[in-house]
Amino acid sequence: MASSWLAGAVATYCGVMERGQRRWLEAQEDACLSWWSAVSPWGPLSDGEMQRRIDGSLLAGASLVQAQADTQRDLMLLTEKLLTEVNRNLQQQLQDSGESPSLDAMRQALQLGCVSGGAMSKLSRQVGHFAATNLSSAPLKAARDVRRAWEKA
Repeated sequence: MASSWLAGAVATYCGVMERGQRRWLEAQEDACLSWWSAVSPWGPLSDGEMQRRIDGSLLAGASLVQAQADTQRDLMLLTEKLLTEVNRNLQQQLQDSGESPSLDAMRQALQLGCVSGGAMSKLSRQVGHFAATNLSSAPLKAARDVRRAWEKA
């Protein structure tokens, strides 16, 4: 049973990494296309076209950051799921072991660890998502703020 569980966990991990790699490669392709179109042609550009190219390049960079953050979040979810399964299996083994004060203490410690670990994992995912979202959009917001300041001047 342990070997089949481990094989399933490794297969799930490989699936998460494959999806993450696919997202990363798609974001890289979009970034390269955006950055290439931003530098060609070299002729004079209208103000609107220049702003569009700058925004496209900044959004491509944001996509790169977001692709990495999405993969990290997926890995955190997988880890949480796997740890929950391990905890459930340990609790079942302790349940099957009978009753004793020392086993009761271990059961309670496992339950507390599972609940607190789940809460910390959820908190970490939320903080990571907030940071990645704000970090990836910061350059675009800064460019827009500079444009507004430039137009006022």
